[in-house]
Amino acid sequence: MINEERVRHMTAMAIFEKEMGPEYQPMLRYSKKEYIALHGWGGFLAGTLFYGVIYAAIVLYLVSNVLENITTMYILMIALAGLLVYAAYIIIHVHSARARAAKRYKHGKRLIKELAVKYSKLNHMYEAEMQQTRPFLARDYDDRKGLEEF
Repeated sequence: MINEERVRHMTAMAIFEKEMGPEYQPMLRYSKKEYIALHGWGGFLAGTLFYGVIYAAIVLYLVSNVLENITTMYILMIALAGLLVYAAYIIIHVHSARARAAKRYKHGKRLIKELAVKYSKLNHMYEAEMQQTRPFLARDYDDRKGLEEF
């Protein structure tokens, strides 16, 4: 006979593992500190690459179209302004990447704990069913005691 409640739990757990499992697997492998640091470095690299492309495009535009009489002073001012803007941008970008990672980690850990509770409940269902299917005299027998009583 099929236990409908057990089938519902198993179906819900299978759906979670299939849909959200790969997204939340890093929460099982990394500690919170490692996970946030990993996303911070990823944010730093992605932000640097993005800023470099935008900055290069702006500099090329300024050099080719706007500034006809470019001097060393203008080049130094453009470089200094670029570095200052980069510093501000990268600090904000890395901070926001780390904040998003912390929020995602917290949410993922909560979902993983809920899944663990479902596994525990399923295990109790199996144990209760095993206890009911044992012969009447063996139901109170504790497997851990074994032959110690004899």
